[in-house]
Amino acid sequence: MSDDITLGTLRYASVTVNDRTQWNFAEIGDDEGLTAVVETTSGGDVAGRLTPIMQALAGRPIDDEAEVVRVAGLSLRQIRQDFALATAVSAVRTAVVDIRAQRDGLTLTQALGGQSVDSIELYANTNRHLLTTDRNPRDFAATAERAVRDGFRTVKCTPFDEVNPGAPGADLRELARPGIERLAAARRAIGPDVTLLVDCHSRFDLRSACDLAEEFAQLDVGWFEEPVNPERDSDVLAEIAACVSMPIAGGEHAYGAEFFQRLVATGAIEVAMPDIKHCGGVREAVRAATLVARHGGRTSLHGPSGPVSIVAGGHVSAAMPAALPLEFGAYECPWRADLIDPPEQVRDGRLRLPAGPGLGFHLNPATLERHGQAWRPAFP
Repeated sequence: MSDDITLGTLRYASVTVNDRTQWNFAEIGDDEGLTAVVETTSGGDVAGRLTPIMQALAGRPIDDEAEVVRVAGLSLRQIRQDFALATAVSAVRTAVVDIRAQRDGLTLTQALGGQSVDSIELYANTNRHLLTTDRNPRDFAATAERAVRDGFRTVKCTPFDEVNPGAPGADLRELARPGIERLAAARRAIGPDVTLLVDCHSRFDLRSACDLAEEFAQLDVGWFEEPVNPERDSDVLAEIAACVSMPIAGGEHAYGAEFFQRLVATGAIEVAMPDIKHCGGVREAVRAATLVARHGGRTSLHGPSGPVSIVAGGHVSAAMPAALPLEFGAYECPWRADLIDPPEQVRDGRLRLPAGPGLGFHLNPATLERHGQAWRPAFP
């Protein structure tokens, strides 16, 4: 086999998880028969961006995954302005790393410069499951308690459904009252020894975020995730970080390692949250974590999606410095583990990493047929 990689095949797949969630994937292959599976879930038309990229790359050898952007004729500005395009580019870059790891007989962790480990710690994102409930404080308490029984030592809630910063004359602190009640119920259920995180989905502003910080501190919140949008309002986020006692986390929609470095260096966040589906892929996520660590920050990958991105995120977490637990969408889908072969293994709040080369798994055709579909685009 040559050292260069020439991509030659493309197949899409998707599964319907519930009436709110669909997971999307691409299988990208080289001209020598190796295939990488990547998750492309983003809410946008990723296939409409990915197919032209693959056409542009067809027959053109790639020595390094970072060359994908140049060879495909794209600019950083284009990618950062188009979330679906960022997802498509990230998919191809990850596929190149995975295929090279398979060629070299390395796990993805090893290919990314880390030492292979048996497992990595997860934290339970309870929001995906709670979307199927009435989302009252009892539901938040019961789900958080269930996560602790299952061995998770960190639980995340997204409780502020009623807060809408765009509403004219809105009193955001008052609108946050039901969310505080949900959060307090979760804290009572899990006790003082389990870490409780809060995700705000950019629903606040400077004044309301700083006003609520004291109540979060009383509930011993472990981090304050995206009170405002890090990409649009990084200066405001830095002001919030200066007035609260807990770490600020964020960055799930950003592309490129330098973005995370800048947020940490300016004091806007302490915990970077790149998502391998969108940030530039698995190697870019490791590079982001490395830059963040140089400025005293830590990294916890975002990604409450399917098992493809979770296992890939597990390999990345094992390879990056100053890693915090990896996000896991708990209790959303009872058959999720069987979507890949070998199945995803989550026990006692930890993800067991497959030992095979590359990512170490492929899509399970029986589960895919039962819950979704696969197809090939018009592609030479």
